[in-house]
Amino acid sequence: MLKRKVKIESKSKHLLIIMSAFLFLIAISLLSFKYYGLYEKDKQEQNSIELFFEEIPTEKEESETNLEKVEEKENIIQYVAVLEIPKINLKKGLVDKNSKANNVDRNIYTLKESTFPDEEEESHVILASHSGSGYYSYFNKLNKLNKSDQVFLYYQGIKYIYQIVNIYEVEKTGTVSLKQTTGSDITLITCISGTDKQIIYVGSLIEKESF
Repeated sequence: MLKRKVKIESKSKHLLIIMSAFLFLIAISLLSFKYYGLYEKDKQEQNSIELFFEEIPTEKEESETNLEKVEEKENIIQYVAVLEIPKINLKKGLVDKNSKANNVDRNIYTLKESTFPDEEEESHVILASHSGSGYYSYFNKLNKLNKSDQVFLYYQGIKYIYQIVNIYEVEKTGTVSLKQTTGSDITLITCISGTDKQIIYVGSLIEKESF
C-alpha cells in the first residue's frame, strides 16, 4: 500500500513538472510571438520612412520607379509626411488625413481640420496621439518638451522647422478648442495620464529648408 502511494505521488510530481514545463513553453512562445510582431511593425515603419526620404525621380520615370521600390520592400505604408521630434527620439510617418489608416489607434492622427503648407499660406498642422505605455502611444514622452524645443515636419521635399512657443492644458471633452494663432504652426495633442485633461503643444514655424 505504501509503495503504491509513493508511486502515485511520484507520478503526480512528474506530471506537475511536465505541465509546468508545457505552460512555460506556451508563455515563451506567446512572448516571442508578441516581440516578433513588434519587430515586424518597427521594420515596416523603418522601410516606409526610408522610402519616403528616397530621392524623387523625374516625372517621366516616377510611376515606374516608385512601383519598383514598393515591390522591393514588404509591407510599405505610403506616408505623405514625416514628423520628427529630436528631443524625445520620435520619428514617425503620417498617412493622408483622408486615409482609413488615419486614426489614433493605429497612427499619429492628423485632424481633418489640419492644413498643410501647400494648402494655405498660413498652415496649421494638428496632430494627436496616445500617451501611456502602449505600442501606439507615440506621444508618451511629449511631456518632456519645453518651450524653445524644436519639431520637424518633412513634407513634399521641404523640412519645416517649428519651435515650441506655447504649452497649455484643456479639459478632455471629445472636442478640442485651440487657441487662435497667426502664422504657420504645428499643434501636438495628447492626454495627461490619470486625469480628464489634455495637454497641447504649439510650435511656430521658424525656418524651412530642402531635404
